[in-house]
Amino acid sequence: MKKKVPGSTQTRRQFLHRIGEAGGAAAVYQAMISMGLLVPGDARAAANQARWREQSRHGLNVSLPTVAVLGAGIAGLSAAYELKKAGYPCYVIEARDRPGGRNHTLRGGDVLTETDSAQQCAFDNDPELYFNAGPARISQHHKNLLAYCRELNVPLQAFINDNRGAYVHSRSAFGGQPVRARELVTAMRGTIAELLAKAINAGALDTEISFAERAQVLSVLRDYGALSAFHRFEGSTRAGLQAGTGGLTPAQAANPLAYEDVFLHPDIPYVPSFVETYNQAATMMQPVGGMDRIAYAFAEQLQEELFYGVEITAIRRSGQRVRLEGRAGAEEGAIEVDYAIITIPPTVLRSIDNDFSAPVRTAISQVQVATPTKIAFQSPRFWESEEDIYGGISWTDPEILQIWYPAGGFGNAQGILVGSYLFGGSDAQTFAALSPAQRIERALVYGEQVHPQYRSNLSRGLSVAWQKVPYSAGGWAISNPAPVLQQADGPFLFAGDHLSYLPGWQEGAVISSMQALANLADMTGV
Repeated sequence: MKKKVPGSTQTRRQFLHRIGEAGGAAAVYQAMISMGLLVPGDARAAANQARWREQSRHGLNVSLPTVAVLGAGIAGLSAAYELKKAGYPCYVIEARDRPGGRNHTLRGGDVLTETDSAQQCAFDNDPELYFNAGPARISQHHKNLLAYCRELNVPLQAFINDNRGAYVHSRSAFGGQPVRARELVTAMRGTIAELLAKAINAGALDTEISFAERAQVLSVLRDYGALSAFHRFEGSTRAGLQAGTGGLTPAQAANPLAYEDVFLHPDIPYVPSFVETYNQAATMMQPVGGMDRIAYAFAEQLQEELFYGVEITAIRRSGQRVRLEGRAGAEEGAIEVDYAIITIPPTVLRSIDNDFSAPVRTAISQVQVATPTKIAFQSPRFWESEEDIYGGISWTDPEILQIWYPAGGFGNAQGILVGSYLFGGSDAQTFAALSPAQRIERALVYGEQVHPQYRSNLSRGLSVAWQKVPYSAGGWAISNPAPVLQQADGPFLFAGDHLSYLPGWQEGAVISSMQALANLADMTGV
């Protein structure tokens, strides 16, 4: 079923007059009607007009300053949600027709627009058939975002980041054949443990390990590396079993990978420590049904405050206040508020006319961002039925780098497979420069080296190059946050994951919004 856009009962034109009314005078409202910024024939607009006139008769609560939140990504949504709970008159202004920013989940019928193309998602209508084009996982220690999921009743499920049954592939290693991640990890650990045991037995570490400690250390190494009694790595069932064993016959370990492939080959893409880093380690999570469930849960709470389809064209100072100039469809206008929390991505913000201070403008211009790309396909779940892969990530050559398997819907007939995820760099730039059809072919050519069944199964490809997505113009920051942007610039405050040390993570966006709200509280004394 096509998702409903929360807040869609608000028209674009209503944005300009509604915020103006928040200044506290019915005359402003009437002036905006006379400017043509409200269409009287729109029944929804008429209802909104009546509501505001009623409020004007009784007087508006102007004890708290009005705040405009520019951008309905996770930073803007969480900031507005807290402002509303605190009683601030606040308004979220978003150029897109949806909430979430880079938190974008695509389902059948949705359209993905880039600067030079538009793709319609052709996935079947099924709750499990969705593509998280932006963020797709949440770390267990992202406490603030997880707290909002609980508060907003967003159900979560495990996201499988690490699957030792997934593949590691390099066309120049392992004879060009994909190997299971468990084979590589077992060989790495076993060989390292054997080398260390040899060093201990040769006395090379006598200054670090006493004779009394030696036996205990060697025991740990035997367990860690699956070593023999003679401290040799000769293979282990941890890497998998030889074909035909382990059922009615005793399990026999598969032959271990060659030392030169495991340690001396420079082109192996897999880094075992990736899933042991602080933000990537299990348990990872995802919302049931798509990452945008978080954005829409916020938006559901902000239906009266959230305005879509409004493009900000200038951000000015008006005395101690903020003057916002904008475009809503064919209409243009300007309104004033006391403060603005600006969550527009720096790649977009730097092209908007503004009255920021010189240090702030410089800091915005210096933010560097990644250029991630992704492509997804609908497919029968051959990776489950034929290759025993249930969730996780396969690593392959840098042209496509990663293949993601769905973490839910196990056993279903169809699934959405992410056929490439590139974090940035030259291969991502190459991918972004291709047409959607060319991206599909590229993903198939390199993906079928991992899965020969690729081309006969994958269909309905849908790709995104974030540097070409309007109102995003890139991914997460790859430069450190600028301290000047973490502070207020007069009536301007800033938020976004690029202002945290968790760039690219929604938790970073939430943390930055909390900082902006703290700055606002300091300024208003509330």
